[in-house]
Amino acid sequence: MKINKPNKRILILCEGITEYLYAKSLQSELPRKLQRSISIEIDYNSQNDPKSLAEEARKRKSKAIKERNSYDSVWLFFDHDNWPQLEAAFRIVDSEGFCIAYSAICIEHWFILHFENCGRSFQDGAEALRFLKTKWPEYHKTKLKHYQLLKNYLDTAIERAKTLRRNVQTDLPKYQRNPYFTIDKLIDFFNHLKE
Repeated sequence: MKINKPNKRILILCEGITEYLYAKSLQSELPRKLQRSISIEIDYNSQNDPKSLAEEARKRKSKAIKERNSYDSVWLFFDHDNWPQLEAAFRIVDSEGFCIAYSAICIEHWFILHFENCGRSFQDGAEALRFLKTKWPEYHKTKLKHYQLLKNYLDTAIERAKTLRRNVQTDLPKYQRNPYFTIDKLIDFFNHLKE
């Protein structure tokens, strides 16, 4: 007798459109039944800063529990972007047990890892964007299917991100580490869902 496993319920809240499109591309590779169990959204009610994003995730998690329809997993997909309340965002993430797909300083640095092993600490997103454009001149934040275009280099980028994460100063809090990436963990999560 086959026992059906209950459907998973997953929330992925994104800081911006680039993260949203990237997560949607990951979702599109899942079987349809699994795709329906994942809600990927941008929180347009906030300033789209990580602290507001974390607070919104906490509200949604609490509401889902009250409605007896809890999430199996809550992900936040955001960048460092020199946000002043980043420490507060990480406190909420840790206290609520949220998972994060994170890049310091910006998602463009994650894209750079697909082209070269770049352990440089960019000061801001504009600097990283200029550097990325030297490797990928046609890059645009919203008009490209980043995941699909870079997929052939994904394994290399993941290994580079993991190496950078291992080699970063671990005495620093995560929100102060630069470079620092956890986008590969979201990719691993989607790969496990496929199994």
